[in-house]
Amino acid sequence: MDFKRLQILRELADRQTVGATAEALNVTASAVSQQLKTLQSEMGVVLVEKVGRGVQLTEAGYAMAAAAADIATAMARAESTIDTYRKGWQTRVSAAFFPSAAEMLLPGMLHRVASVEGLTFDAHFEDPGTAHFAPLVADYDIVLAHSVDGPEVFARQGLTVVPLLEEALDVAMPGDHPLAAKAKLSPADVVDYPWIGVPEGFPFDTVLRQIELHAGHQAMRGQRYPDLRVLEALVGAGHGICLLPRYTARASARRGLVLRPLTEVKASRSIVALSRQEVAARGTIAMVLDMLRSEAAAIARELKQAPPAM
Repeated sequence: MDFKRLQILRELADRQTVGATAEALNVTASAVSQQLKTLQSEMGVVLVEKVGRGVQLTEAGYAMAAAAADIATAMARAESTIDTYRKGWQTRVSAAFFPSAAEMLLPGMLHRVASVEGLTFDAHFEDPGTAHFAPLVADYDIVLAHSVDGPEVFARQGLTVVPLLEEALDVAMPGDHPLAAKAKLSPADVVDYPWIGVPEGFPFDTVLRQIELHAGHQAMRGQRYPDLRVLEALVGAGHGICLLPRYTARASARRGLVLRPLTEVKASRSIVALSRQEVAARGTIAMVLDMLRSEAAAIARELKQAPPAM
C-alpha cells in the first residue's frame, strides 16, 4: 500500500472534487484518477464512486482517508521529534480568521509571535458559514471558527479542535431604546422589534430562529449583513436591534449602544481553532495553538473584571 496514494485519498476527502485535489497536489486530474484506481485495485474494495459528473468517497473510502490522517499524524509527530533534536522550526504559520476573531485575538497574537525569533505569522480573512470552516484546514495551518452549537459541531476524523472561548451573544440597541431599561431580555421582549440580522447559514441567525421559536412567531427582519461593524452602525442609527458578541462588542459603547443578555435561549458562540491532526502535531503549530489558548484566556480574564456594558 503506497502512502502517497493514501494521501491523495485524504485530499479528496477534504476537497471533495478530483480537480481541486489535483490542483492542491500540483498534478493532473487524470493522474489523481489513475492513482485512485491503482489504490482500489491494491485494496480490492471500492473507495470512490461516480455521482453525476463528480465523484464521492464510499464508506470504505472515508475509512481509509481517516487511516491516512492517522498515518500522517504519526509521521508528523516523528518529524516533530526530529525537529526537537535538530532545533529546527517551521518558520511561517498561516492562519485564517473571521473578522471579529481577528479584532479580538490578532493584536495580542502578533505580540506573542514576535517573541519567537524567526517565526512569521500570516493572518488571512475568511468568513464562511459554520459548515464551511472545517474544509479551510486544507489551505491553512490553523483556522479560527465559531458556532452557536458548541465546539463539537466541528468534530470529525483527522481534525484537531481546540476550544478557545465561549462568548455570550447579547442584544444590542441604542441607549434610548425602550428595551434598554431592562437588565435582561426574553424572546417575548425582543421578537416584535425590527431586527438587523446576518445572512442565513451564519451562526447568529440560528439564535434569532430560537428567539422566534420561543416567542411563537417570526421576528421582523430588516437588513441582513455579515459584518458586525455594519450591524453596529445600522443599530446605532436606529434601524433596529441585533445580536452582538459580548467580548468583541466592547467598542460598541463608542457608538452609544448598550448590550443586554438574553434569557430562555442559548445565546452564545464557541470560538475554536481548527487544524489537521498531522499539522497540529508539529512543534511550531502546537506552540502557536498554545499562544491562542493563552491569548483567549487573558481576554476572558480581562472582561470578567470589566464593568458590564451600560
